Amino acid sequence: MKRISLIAAVLLCSLSFVANAQMTDDQVVNYVKTAVSAGKSQNQIGRELLLRGVTQAQLERVKAKYEAEQAASSTVTDQALTHGEIERESRSEAVANGNIEDAINNAAAKVADPTSGQEPQIYGHDIFRDQALTFEPNENAATPQDYRLGPGDEVVIDIWGYSEGSYTQTITPEGRIFISQIGPIQLGGLTIAAASEKIRKALVSKYAGIGGSDPNTSVSVTLGRIRTILVNVMGEVGAAGTYRLSSFSSVFHALYRAGGVTAHGSLRAVKVVRGGMQIATVDIYEYLMAGKTDTNVSLQEGDVIIVPPYVNLATVSGNVKRPMTYEILGNETLETLINYAGGFTSDSYRDDFRVIRQSGRERQVFTVKAEDARDFLLEDGDFVSVGASLDRFSNKVEVRGYVFRPGM
Repeated sequence: MKRISLIAAVLLCSLSFVANAQMTDDQVVNYVKTAVSAGKSQNQIGRELLLRGVTQAQLERVKAKYEAEQAASSTVTDQALTHGEIERESRSEAVANGNIEDAINNAAAKVADPTSGQEPQIYGHDIFRDQALTFEPNENAATPQDYRLGPGDEVVIDIWGYSEGSYTQTITPEGRIFISQIGPIQLGGLTIAAASEKIRKALVSKYAGIGGSDPNTSVSVTLGRIRTILVNVMGEVGAAGTYRLSSFSSVFHALYRAGGVTAHGSLRAVKVVRGGMQIATVDIYEYLMAGKTDTNVSLQEGDVIIVPPYVNLATVSGNVKRPMTYEILGNETLETLINYAGGFTSDSYRDDFRVIRQSGRERQVFTVKAEDARDFLLEDGDFVSVGASLDRFSNKVEVRGYVFRPGM
């Protein structure tokens, strides 16, 4: 009984912001017993009871009830022990009970309300630390026609038809290749498509069948070995620095090589700087949520990737499919956050939602109707809870006794 009283006291500390009760007193106690036995943290217990609508008044009532029962139980136990009717607990039982009590006391010291506590687990931050996902480019794939050639790339030129020939040339640091009897051809900075056309025109002077209105000789330009590029990754990443990557690499591969984004880094405002000018802002949520691969910018020699700190975080908990903390933009709404969380579970209460906000001086609580969720703008530190539907039936009649099919 002492442990139950302690649990009730802990619960009073863990619930500051609650709605109308949706659990009976006995259900509250049974839930706490089960949760402690299952090894749930005090933070988890407090949040789950919060989402079930347990009120502070209800917990005060539970505490008073069990303190009274504890006092009565202690008197009976003392009398029984005096008469030898009950053996004292064994050493192992004492140690086990002591561990449970210590665990409860330790959890009570770490109790947090929904807007504070442990470092948040931010959605998407682990993606670049997953060893199964390297984001390494496929260098055996066909060369994209918009790939830009640079020093170190190997160009393979095949000629077939009335005339035949083959050339394999590596682009020099000056951006050129050299073909016998033709001379240097400047290719640095050109796309594969533009380089192919330039090479074809240059070869006309040596292979007449390539030109004219009815050519009898064809030319193909492909990429052999590809060059490497140096890219700088800065800001909130695991290991900032300069990395040598394949010239097929993208922002995602560079972030992976740099150890991913830190706990304070942004996934929604990754900057790509080229030649001192910002050329792109990458929102990785567009890839994670909608599969937009065009957000993954291809890199060039000397590019700088900057991961700034996040600006706004909002947490959604309760009856959604993916309760977690999400990075939000300044114009995103409660409806967007719930969509990020995968939508509602089947047992969710969807008429209104509770939002707890850090206002800078003291906390505020809002009850947002479902129809207003698309217009309710979120702010940094918002905690959104989606409650559960009532554990009762709205249309049930139960038949028991001497009937052929008793039931609901």
